Amino acid sequence: MDTPHTAEETSEKENKGRGLIILLILLVAAFAALSGYLYVQLNTIKKESEALKAQTEQAGKDIDEYRAQLQELTAKYDSLMQAHEGLKAELGAERDKVVALMRDYERLKANGGSPDSPAGKGMKARLEELQQAYDENEAIIADLKAKNQELTNENFKAAKQLEELNAQNSKLTQENSKLSKTVDIAKRLKTYEVYADAVRVSGTKEKVVTKASKADRLRVCFTVLDNQIADKQEKAIYAVIKDPNKKTFTTGDRSKITLLNGDEIPYSVKKDIFYDNKVMQLCLNWEVVKEEKLAPGKYTVQIYSDGVQIGETEFELK
Repeated sequence: MDTPHTAEETSEKENKGRGLIILLILLVAAFAALSGYLYVQLNTIKKESEALKAQTEQAGKDIDEYRAQLQELTAKYDSLMQAHEGLKAELGAERDKVVALMRDYERLKANGGSPDSPAGKGMKARLEELQQAYDENEAIIADLKAKNQELTNENFKAAKQLEELNAQNSKLTQENSKLSKTVDIAKRLKTYEVYADAVRVSGTKEKVVTKASKADRLRVCFTVLDNQIADKQEKAIYAVIKDPNKKTFTTGDRSKITLLNGDEIPYSVKKDIFYDNKVMQLCLNWEVVKEEKLAPGKYTVQIYSDGVQIGETEFELK
């Protein structure tokens, strides 16, 4: 038979029960608060991850947009170089800078970089400089084309205009560099009716031959146009003659031309002339060494003066 509980024991048990219930309520509340905190943190991390992903995607799109601008700039330089062979070296150097920057953007994207990073901002500044350089080159070429047309029609008038521009040099400091570059290009010698062939020499007579085995001399002839704004002075004319294997005929390692862009190339024949602004007809000869046999095939010839190419032609021997 159970012993009856006293009122004190009953009250103590009730207090303990209420204490457990309160403890459970507190634990449940703490768990709920912790769950809410973790939920908020998880949402924050998720939003930050989504924002970072969006920023990465936007950075990739921005880089692709810059690369597209560079591709368009490269295509523009290709068009200019094709239309203006005389400026191919200068324009090619600027085009190389565009291609180099394009590769830098490709590496930036591959490494997950951002256009807003210090490196990306530096590349953006280079892009703006290259675009500005192209605009300046395009303006110079357009100006050169207009001036060449004017010089062709009115050489004397152009010379007088040049003297007037030189007199105003102190007032036109900002335009001087652009004008000087245009004039330097206009001063270059120009050729036409360029041809080359092989001849057999008998005494003082020459006979054109088409067989490589019969050639004693390779002959390059052309006409230098008159140019009233070019300086009257001694000038060196060079002929670069290449055999069918693209090997240049040369007398030694010292026979080299320094081009306007700083490159050096070997030449075959050099002729010194005094240019006095008038039309000149010239021929440069390469004497075939008897011990060396000429190969049949296509021979190419380029003519240079003042570090730039001023003419070219080709001929074929059987």
